[in-house]
Amino acid sequence: MLGLFRVLEGAEIKGVVAPYKNTRQFVTIDTISLNWGQLVGSIPSKANLVVRMVAPADPANPAQRPLIMAGVDKLAIDLDLGAAWTESSGAFALAPATLDLGNLAKAQARFGLANVPRSLFTTDPVQAMGQAAQVETGTFELSLRDSGVVDLVVAQFARMQDVSRDAARGAIVAMIRAQGEKITGANGDVKMAVDALAGFVETSGQTLTVKLNPRAKVPLMQLMQLSQSDPEGALAQFRIEASTGL
Repeated sequence: MLGLFRVLEGAEIKGVVAPYKNTRQFVTIDTISLNWGQLVGSIPSKANLVVRMVAPADPANPAQRPLIMAGVDKLAIDLDLGAAWTESSGAFALAPATLDLGNLAKAQARFGLANVPRSLFTTDPVQAMGQAAQVETGTFELSLRDSGVVDLVVAQFARMQDVSRDAARGAIVAMIRAQGEKITGANGDVKMAVDALAGFVETSGQTLTVKLNPRAKVPLMQLMQLSQSDPEGALAQFRIEASTGL
């Protein structure tokens, strides 16, 4: 299978309309495109995925039922995901990573890793795990633009609690702040992020922006372990910037 990366540069599906499960609805695929390159041995160190399609909301999926109840019967998906490793600097970047869900939300993310060795690109899992210990966490940025998802969450919560939408929105904001107080402690950066999230819910149509910068060198494997055992300690490894705006 890995040998295919040497003889092919990508794969693409265009202009496909197919029935969705056993329904009378259809999935429309404008483009699904995957390209790769910059091989290290037989493994690509650069790739790009583009997906543009429209799929019906599935009433059999509990996670999608709120969409249907809110009158959203189709999901327009626009995904652009790129990742590349630079050997000279040892940096690995996930950018751009954009997901646009039509009339719900649009998210953009950037994530970087540092000190990624060439020897990490191997088919030997033991060697890969050993080399992964050298990898350091870089900057993480997330931007989330509300195009209707906040109102959808508020409306669903209002139905569940049998309250007005204004009361539901206020209750959600209060819960965000209450949970934030439990993890904030003396970390002012976390409080800033909690306040930004609460403000994002308070006013529809905003964009929430969060950026995490490592305070020092943070080994990726160590951070993953710390996030499971001590989430507050994991957050303390970063300077956090958060804001909202129209």
